Amino acid sequence: WNHRITRIVVGLLLLTLVTVVSLPTITGFTSLDGTVNARFAVVNAPIDGTIAEEPLKVGSPVKAGQTLAEIRNTRVNRAILASLEADRNTALDRVAALKKEREELSALREELSGRLEVYKQTTIANLEREVEILRKKVEVSQAQDLVAQVDLSRRMQLESKGILTQKLVEAARAAGAATGGEVEISNLTVDQLQQRLNAVRQGIFVFGDGQNDVPYSRQREDEVVVRINDLNSRIAENETRATEVQKQLVKEANRVSSLESATAIAPFDGVVWTRSIVNGSNVVLNDELMRLLDCRELFVDILVPEVNYDEIYPELVAQVRLFGRSDVFKGTVISVRGSSASVETDSFAASLPPSTQRNARIRV
Repeated sequence: WNHRITRIVVGLLLLTLVTVVSLPTITGFTSLDGTVNARFAVVNAPIDGTIAEEPLKVGSPVKAGQTLAEIRNTRVNRAILASLEADRNTALDRVAALKKEREELSALREELSGRLEVYKQTTIANLEREVEILRKKVEVSQAQDLVAQVDLSRRMQLESKGILTQKLVEAARAAGAATGGEVEISNLTVDQLQQRLNAVRQGIFVFGDGQNDVPYSRQREDEVVVRINDLNSRIAENETRATEVQKQLVKEANRVSSLESATAIAPFDGVVWTRSIVNGSNVVLNDELMRLLDCRELFVDILVPEVNYDEIYPELVAQVRLFGRSDVFKGTVISVRGSSASVETDSFAASLPPSTQRNARIRV
């Protein structure tokens, strides 16, 4: 042991040991109490129903948007959907029936209009003949009036000569007045018939007492027009009703469809961490189906003596080496907590490293 070489070797070993022990204190901080960890997300049932197929197994990697489980529900309430369909079909049937009635009334209106036109033309023809007859009577009355005036003049001349008596002259004068009155009456009657003729040509029928006369065809046509307008309003109302019910029907059909089947989708890339369902399991809305480990952001929770708390801060560069591996991963400190700080544990895949001393918790 007193050999020089032995003493040198022992001295180098001791120097190396001291260097290794003091190196972490000089260059940084080292901890062996670390746990690789990650958060997980709980996937809940979107509807009530039964698992239709075998869900993904625990440990299976998944991609964002991948199907995790299929849920089918055969007990969806379709009463509202059936009621809306019945309301829509009833409204459409009413529209069809009302349109058919409107078509029949339109045909009747055309028929009544044709009858009225025939009546109008017949009335015009009759009035034209009556006017022509009265005009002939006017001509006859004028001729008779002329004869009466000539006879009166002749008798007055004879009376002035003393041939005829005053009585015969007065009789001739009365006859002349009568024929003149007949001419005037005939002219007035012609004017009256002409006015009626002009009114009928415009579609207005006038009685002799001056009151408007609406023929039966015109009355019926007016009633049909009022009924057609009422049908148009009812058709528009039922069409609007059918349109609104159709909108509700589409929404209800979408709701029923969404309750009949649903698919649980992976929200991100990860790994199936745990699952609580199998093929055929009955689930209720918001029941937990499985938990997905979020592998996009892994971190390490470590413990260091709390005396070094002030020397460690976020954004500080760190290195991580897993047990049994030689690879070194570069990381960054993201949080620093004291020994008394409360931390959440429910959303982590692994338990946090237990601390029985005053250690700071560092997350890298």
